[in-house]
Amino acid sequence: MLTMIIADDEFIVRDGLSNSVNWEELGIQVIAEAVDGQEALELCQELKPDILLTDIRMPLVDGLEVAMKLKEWESDIRVIIISGIQDFNYAKTALDIHVEGYILKPVRINELVEMVTKVVHRIKMERNLHSEMTHLKQQLHEHFPLIREKFLRNLIWGVSSNEREIHAKLSFYQLPLRAEESHLVSVLQIDDYDTITENKSEEDKQILSFSVSNIVEEIISSAHSGVSFCANENEFVLIFNSNIEGSNRHTEICEEILACLRKYLKISISIGIGRPVNNILAIHSSYKDACMALKYKFHTGKNSILHISDIYSINDISANSVDRSDFYDNENLLMNAIKLGDSSGVSNILSNMFDQLRNMPVDYIQSICLEMVCIASRTAQDLSEDLDQIVGKRSSIFESIYKKENAQDLNNYISNLFHLMAQYFSNKYNQKNSKVIQKMMDIIKLRYKEDISVMKISEEIYLTPNYISLIFKQETGVTITEYITSLRMEDAKNLLKSTSLKILEVAEKVGYENPHYFSTVFKKYTGIHPQKYRS
Repeated sequence: MLTMIIADDEFIVRDGLSNSVNWEELGIQVIAEAVDGQEALELCQELKPDILLTDIRMPLVDGLEVAMKLKEWESDIRVIIISGIQDFNYAKTALDIHVEGYILKPVRINELVEMVTKVVHRIKMERNLHSEMTHLKQQLHEHFPLIREKFLRNLIWGVSSNEREIHAKLSFYQLPLRAEESHLVSVLQIDDYDTITENKSEEDKQILSFSVSNIVEEIISSAHSGVSFCANENEFVLIFNSNIEGSNRHTEICEEILACLRKYLKISISIGIGRPVNNILAIHSSYKDACMALKYKFHTGKNSILHISDIYSINDISANSVDRSDFYDNENLLMNAIKLGDSSGVSNILSNMFDQLRNMPVDYIQSICLEMVCIASRTAQDLSEDLDQIVGKRSSIFESIYKKENAQDLNNYISNLFHLMAQYFSNKYNQKNSKVIQKMMDIIKLRYKEDISVMKISEEIYLTPNYISLIFKQETGVTITEYITSLRMEDAKNLLKSTSLKILEVAEKVGYENPHYFSTVFKKYTGIHPQKYRS
């Protein structure tokens, strides 16, 4: 319950204000009365009420002076002024000092109740907001490590791109990194992780992960060399700061981590080390380097520290660089072309990928081919197919890859392999895709005047938006959006020719809420403005 003090130099007024209103119903307890402004101030200091209901004219100190003094003290007490004077200057002064209410005498009880109710509501709203903010700050504090980890993951994945924002977050999360300085990323994985955790409970897996994180963090923190965190299951990332610049300190730290984990947890690990970058905005490229280096554990065996610069010298990398992000995109495009049965697309994409690999060492190209075969195998599994049944056993494929003595032979072999897969899916899905596309067209023709989207269509036919977009473009030569637009524009052309509807009405009838946007799309589609077209 909120508390209130009533201040007025006339007893009859104080008594009337105290007893003419059922304050308890309003959630208020009157805890004191004051006969003048000085007493009101003393009682406010002593009792700290929530509300002060005061007359404007009182001996010693008037109501406005009381309100000014409370504001000067930065008090939270809400002041409601009662005045027998209709004077604009008084009202203006009351507003300037943020008085909650200004009521003229004679006081109308309903007006007073309404005013006090509003003040009570505001107080409760503010307290609830304050309580909620306190709760949110507490939650932020409790989840701080998780939020910090999320930021670091986004950082290495290249999600964050604003340097000022990154700088602010580095400071907020108290990270020993500086946006404008050089950094280097290492990625750590537990060797034989699946075998080690095969019979472990989820709790045991989490304890293992937590133990690794603790040891790694303790070592890198004690060296004042950066920060570490767990990015994914069995992927621990170390971001080294500029303290290791120009030295081999990062390798020494990685060797210390490797030795400590082997000694205390009895596990073997491998670590990939990327190239240094001069700005934290480019740190994702160092992370990709580290992940790429780590893949060479396949050749080097367990308990390895793999530098990307050892796999390829810096000069080789700059002269014959492979843009890994672009290469990953091509891998995705290749798998999509295979799923669509697009042999021509497979040829073009593979040609582009092998062009990127030109002049790279054969063993590197072999490892890339192994990676592509593994991805193709997962792609087949996603479609409930078995790669072994389509092109033969993976063990035989791997053996064949390693037997190729030059890049061209390997290129020809991989091309034949993926063409076989594309042909298989082409034969299987050709008829099915035609039916799906026809169903999509039927849906679009029926509802193109509504708010229709690729997502809504995909939900209706139970296929992913990406998949239906791919097969629609493959079969029709246009995107789903372009097809929807063409239906709308043709309908709009007919309406413009055959009716006297306004442009706004035509736009609405063919599915556009914004007539300006409709006009822009129409002009792009036909070459002229709707009004000109009608003329």
